[in-house]
Amino acid sequence: MKKVFLFASAALLLGACATPSTEVGIALFSQTTQPLMVTNATGPKTGRACATNVFGLLISGDMSVEAAKKNGHITQVASVDKEIRGYAVFAEVCTVVTGR
Repeated sequence: MKKVFLFASAALLLGACATPSTEVGIALFSQTTQPLMVTNATGPKTGRACATNVFGLLISGDMSVEAAKKNGHITQVASVDKEIRGYAVFAEVCTVVTGR
């Protein structure tokens, strides 16, 4: 029983490292979208590039604007947004680019 309690405690403590911080605060479960840039250009294409954080121990991914442009085959950027999703021990931050 002690081992289960220790494992659960460690998971909660490490999970706090994976919880993203946003302008609205830190939460165990969150999902927000934040606008970063908007231009006068428009376009039907959308590209996403994400990075993930698991237990605050494993962080991987490329969430750059260039990666999102490449993924959406975009040459002219219309807008850039940041989406943040956090679920206790897992977090994902994505850059979303729209354009032509």
